Amino acid sequence: MGKVVFALVLVMFLGTARCYNADFAGAAAGLPIVGAMVQPQATTPAYVKAIGTPAPARLPAADLSKWFPANATDPYDPVMWASVRDVLAFAGTQDGFTQMCKLASTAAGANRTAHPEVGALACSAVPSVTGEQPFAIKLLQARAELALWVRGAPGSSVQAIGGIQGEIAVLCGGDAIARNGGPSSPFGQACTKAADTAYLKGDAQTTFTALGDAFTLIAGDIATKDPKVAAQPAFFGATATP
Repeated sequence: MGKVVFALVLVMFLGTARCYNADFAGAAAGLPIVGAMVQPQATTPAYVKAIGTPAPARLPAADLSKWFPANATDPYDPVMWASVRDVLAFAGTQDGFTQMCKLASTAAGANRTAHPEVGALACSAVPSVTGEQPFAIKLLQARAELALWVRGAPGSSVQAIGGIQGEIAVLCGGDAIARNGGPSSPFGQACTKAADTAYLKGDAQTTFTALGDAFTLIAGDIATKDPKVAAQPAFFGATATP
């Protein structure tokens, strides 16, 4: 008896499937919404083109001359360091770096040696100097993350500080120190100072000072190698407009 019932059910199922297959093409042609899905269009609607299109990235407004006050009353000023973090976050791509260094060029003026700290971020017409600037940026980013962590700012963490220090370690790895003058060079000394982890033992001030000293060393090195600030950065394989 069970076999008979099973056979009847199977026949009913197959019959339904045949009807579905037979009617689907005609039904689909009669439904505008389905027809639009299967009919090719000569042009793509504007709303479809807009889907997934990111808005152009724009550098946050900032006055970089205020990042390096001569007599800071609050070395961990969360407003200032948040500005540093947000602006430098754009420097990871060539276009973002170009936007950032132009902003720094405006703040630094024509002579990099007059304001070496902000000048370290300003555009250079010397490709090798442009190649050194990401190291200066990472040092400043690490200092910003540390300051924000000390103040308990949203998004700050020990992991963020350690992550940037890891990137710095990569920049200092291999034969990078040897190629940049050896351990006693500004680059070599900066690498040593940037590896400080006293903050992990509760001494954030020591690490904050070490990162500041490291940045100062690199800023001075950049100013010595290229005293003149450029309007555009020069990259290896490309020509910049001074």
